[in-house]
This record gives sequence, C-alpha cells and structure tokens, in this order.
Amino acid sequence: MNQPKILFLNIILKPLIFIALIISMSSHALAQKTYPTDYFQSPLDIPLILSGSFAELRSNHFHSGIDIKTQGVTGKKVYAVADGYVSRIKVSAWGYGNAIYIRHANGYTSVYGHLDKYNAKISEMVKAKQYANQSFEIELFPKPGELPIIKGEIIAFSGNSGGSGGPHLHFEIRDSRTEEPVNPLHFGYQIADHQYPKIKKFRIYNYQNSQILASKDYDILQTNGQVKLRNNVVIQIPTREFYAAVMGYDQLDGASNHNGYYRLQYYLDDSLFFQFSADKINFSHQRYINTYIDFEEYYKTSDRFQRTFVEKNDKLGSIREAENHGIIQLKDSEIHQLKVVASDFAGQSSVLLVDVQKHEKAILSEQIDPLFKWDRKNTYNSNEMEFEIPEGALYSDQNFWMETLKNPYSKYSQLFSIYDESVAINQYCKIKLKVNDSIVKGKQHSQLCILSLDKKNRAVYEGGKYVNGWIESRTRSFGKYYIGIDSLSPVITPINIYSGKNISQQSDIKFTVTDNLSGVDKYKASLDGNWILLEYDAKNNRLTYTIDEHFPKGKHEFVIQIWDDRGNKTSNKYPLIRN
Repeated sequence: MNQPKILFLNIILKPLIFIALIISMSSHALAQKTYPTDYFQSPLDIPLILSGSFAELRSNHFHSGIDIKTQGVTGKKVYAVADGYVSRIKVSAWGYGNAIYIRHANGYTSVYGHLDKYNAKISEMVKAKQYANQSFEIELFPKPGELPIIKGEIIAFSGNSGGSGGPHLHFEIRDSRTEEPVNPLHFGYQIADHQYPKIKKFRIYNYQNSQILASKDYDILQTNGQVKLRNNVVIQIPTREFYAAVMGYDQLDGASNHNGYYRLQYYLDDSLFFQFSADKINFSHQRYINTYIDFEEYYKTSDRFQRTFVEKNDKLGSIREAENHGIIQLKDSEIHQLKVVASDFAGQSSVLLVDVQKHEKAILSEQIDPLFKWDRKNTYNSNEMEFEIPEGALYSDQNFWMETLKNPYSKYSQLFSIYDESVAINQYCKIKLKVNDSIVKGKQHSQLCILSLDKKNRAVYEGGKYVNGWIESRTRSFGKYYIGIDSLSPVITPINIYSGKNISQQSDIKFTVTDNLSGVDKYKASLDGNWILLEYDAKNNRLTYTIDEHFPKGKHEFVIQIWDDRGNKTSNKYPLIRN
C-alpha cells in the first residue's frame, strides 16, 4: 500500500539531493582560489622535468617551490616568466645561492634560485655592490623601474649555487602581498605524469590522553592505484581513540626522484576527516612540519610518516585540515572502513582501504600530568646547567627530564643529557653550561664553545659566549651537550696557484678551505692591499677568485685570510705574476 508514496518520494527527492550535491560542489569550487593559467611562460626552454615538488617534505620545512632538472648541467638559459621588475637579488653561500626575485603586475612574484650567474646588467649591479660592501654575500632591493624585465628576457643561467644538491633551477611563484609561495602548477605549467602515487607504509597509533601507546607497520601491496594490506586483516584497535599515518611518495615521468603528494585525504566510512593539500605555504610556519610528521620515527629511521594527529601547538591551517585534531573515535564495536587517498596534481589517486574495529577489551590509559606545558615558558635550572624553553617552542606538553653524566669528551664541563632528542622543538631555546674555570688559561675563554652529540656521538658545534663562568648559546634540539674548545685555525689549501706562479694562462684562482670544528666564519682576499672578490661555495669548501680588471699585469702579492667562528685565523701570502 505504501509503494506509490515511496516511488513518489524517490522521484521528488532524488533530483533534489542531486541538485543540493551540485550546489555544494559548486560552492566548494567557487571557494577555491583561481589562478591565471596563461600569464606565465616557462622559465627554461627545455622540457620541464621535476626533481622536487611543491610542499614536498624536507628537513625542518616544506619545499617552497618546484625543482626543475637542467639535464645534469649548469648554464641553461633562465627566462623571465612575465613582464615585471627585479625586486630583490640575493647572493649567499647557503640557501638559494644566487637568486633573483621579479615582481609582476598581476600580484605575483617569481623566484629563481641556485643560479650560476646573472645576465650582464644584473651582474654589473651585483659586482659593484659587492666591491662597495667588500662582501661576497649581499642582498639588493632595486626600486620599481630600476631593473625592468620583459617576458622571455634571459635573466640568468642555471647553476648549483647555495645549498643545492646538484644542478637544477629552484622556481617559485609567490603572492606578492603576503610573500606566501603558491604551487606553481596552479599557473598552467604542464608536467608529464602518468604514475600513481606510492603508499609504502601504513601505521596505526593507539592514542589516549596525548600518549602514544603502540605502533606497528602493516605490509602493503599496490597495483596502480589500488592499495591493500597484504594480509587483508581487520585491525583490532585496543583503545577507543587512535590516529593513522602513511609513508610514501609520488614520481613523475622522466625522473626517479621521490616527490611529495599533492593531496592526502583520510575518510572514515566515507566521511572526510583529514586533508593535506599542497597549494600554498606560510614561511613563518615552515618548522611546523615536525608536528605534521612522526618526528620521533624520522629522527630514528629518516622515514617521514604523515600523521592525521594535530598536536596542541599547530599552525598548519593553510596546508592541513582535520576534524577532532585528526583523532578517530570508535564508539561501537562494529567494523569501520578507513580510506586513505594519496593524489598527485595530474589527478591520479592511490586508494588504501583498511577495516578497523574497536577491540572488545579496549582500554583507557592513565593520564599523566606533563611537567612542561607548550603554551608557557619553561625553565630548568641546576648548579651546572640552565635550559629555557620559550612559550610555543614545544608542539605539545612534555614530561621533561635532565641527567648529568660523566664527560669522556671534554674536561671543561660535565655532559648533560637534556630530555629526548627525538622530540622536536619549534623555536630556539637558551642553554647555559657551567665552565670548569680551574683549568681554563688565558685566551681560552674565547675559544670555549658548547657542543652537542649527533646520533653517532660526533661533536656538533653549537657556538656560545663566555659570561661570568658560563657558556651561553641557543639550540633547537634536545640531546647531549657539553663545553669543548676550538683552538685550531682553519686550513687553506691552494688548488691552482703556488708562490711565484705566473697565472697569465688561467681564468681564476681557487682554494679549498676547511675547519675542524666551529666552521669558516669570515674570509678575505687582497691584491697589493686592495680588497678583491672571493666567491664562497660552502658545500664544497671552495673559495674562488675570478681574474678580472682588478688584477692588472705585473708582479703582485695575493693575500688570503680565513677566520673560524671562535676567532682562530689563518693567513697565506702568494707572490704572483701576470703578463
């Protein structure tokens, strides 16, 4: 008797549901920012093959651009992607190395990093500033109209400068108003990609009262976009709340590099509760990557598990969304389906389906009141050590501890084991260690420094300053610390010159510079007492002088000086001839 009514309701409701769904999807689409896809040209005249993707997981940061392969060589022409003006030029031995920033009329700024050299007009401005400042490292902010650029103009040549691990072009597009990098692929760049993202490991974390109870990796089988657990088991959850994580990567055509996902989503019974999207990032929030990944696991194994769990001190709202802090609650003993979807920018998705069920003996763990709270300043003091953690430096509350140990590495202080090095810190913390002044002589006070131990118990320089019997410094890591001394001067090794050499047939003068502990801090070269420009390649310990108009014909005295961070100095002189 009720069948006609049901049929009538289906006829009426189904179109209404469909219309509501379309409206919802349209509203969501309208809420997404649109980007111009035909405004920018390619920065290179070769096929765009990527070695690094936008928002890829890196050490202490998300990658802020895309890394474009340059066929394994330096010197490829780099083109301005649109009309504009050079708004910033930076030369550094680290980071982006030689970099150019071009501001465009449409509200975006393009960035080009790890360059080998600039074009003639930019090079001239840079070199003039370097000689005026007597410094290799400089930063310029040309005014609008001072260095106008037209679309397609050669602005530089690709290189391997700064912190680059091989020849490539680092390319960014930033919102000029906020300086936030935006995924360049939103602007119409076509990257060949016919490969499904890889989900390599899956993990469930039992969670209760901010404590991780246990974790286990599950074996995974993947065929194209279909991913499943090898044993296809129902995972029994021994607690009422849990969160999940995956470890994996994406690959693009023509490259073997392991890139990041564009999007990562988690559903429980088809309800979306977590999403990571590589659309834009905020530079001031970069170090919060260490709360997104399982930092403890990364510290121990270098595997980066991307977690659904959102800690208390988290500011990744521009790149991550989560309900209930990413914690999944099972309120009954039914079997539920957890779905993980890893997607690339080309629209290919890999889907992992996992059945989960609350164990009949699911427990609640006892809550422990943490000693140090993330939202306040925390200080630990003893007669020989002080450690101050500013408000917001911790990602969550911690049960802090410290231990004083015998020091087999140095006689200048005890060895202090400060909490757990696999717990990440977001900001610099102040550290003070008491000096054993009874054995310090003369100028040694200025050579004392704080050292930490890495995972292989190798000394890592942390710097510091002597103040009233203490060495004070700062750090962004927990671990083992002590006071050491750096009394050895840097070593300068000439590569292509010697005393009295005729250098008429060579284009440059090169040196290798090394230091045993605190590292090269300053360097200087002069010719007959006049400052000349040395280019510093820090990752290769190389200093280079390119012979130019500042080196006239005749007999000259070339002097090179190096200081380490503790003030130890080395100076070498070389009589040279140029015909």
